[in-house]
Amino acid sequence: MAKILNGPKFRREPPVARREALVEATLVCLRKFGHEGMSVRQISAQAGVSAGLINHHFPSITTLIAAAYDSLATSLLHSIRRQAHDLTQTPRERLRRFFEASFAPDLLDPGLFNTWLVFWSMVSHDSEMRAVHDRTYGAYRATLESLLGQLRLSDDIPAFKLRPAAIGLSALLDGLWIEQSLNSRTFKPAAAVSLCEDWTNALCAGAFPGLRAAGRTSARPR
Repeated sequence: MAKILNGPKFRREPPVARREALVEATLVCLRKFGHEGMSVRQISAQAGVSAGLINHHFPSITTLIAAAYDSLATSLLHSIRRQAHDLTQTPRERLRRFFEASFAPDLLDPGLFNTWLVFWSMVSHDSEMRAVHDRTYGAYRATLESLLGQLRLSDDIPAFKLRPAAIGLSALLDGLWIEQSLNSRTFKPAAAVSLCEDWTNALCAGAFPGLRAAGRTSARPR
């Protein structure tokens, strides 16, 4: 009886909690090993469960990777968005905070870049990964559109096309983040923020002919 009482204790966790634990274990493996982390054996070892439990909660390893992609992208967006949510600040200041949060030290971790490389490599040929990409990128772009839309309401800023502007700014942010992740010696995060600020200043000055709009979308008091 003593041997039974002193033996390993097994605990049945709710399905949601177990799935979240498996997703977290997947992210840890991808950070450490990149593509080689896409292994049921490694993920199950990291989570401390049997490989069969992964198959019980996810129909395929790709479904698990897609869930990890969704979890990470959503979490990072919420983290960045929180920095730009202070409504007591001007729209310009909120954008600057968004830029700064985009190049925070924890977002420039090499392991995080390894994880994104795995996700991106699967988007073009897997429908589940494509769906996650489209949904999370759409949420990211919508956040930029919201921030730029608030900026566009300023009286001294020429009207500009919101969606193309958000796409352009997103591409600039992504490009700088990738370059910084590939080689941190190329430039400092503060330089990346400064470049995004310069782009925004140029937008506010009407320097991009292709982004100019015919007029404002909201009526102004006379």
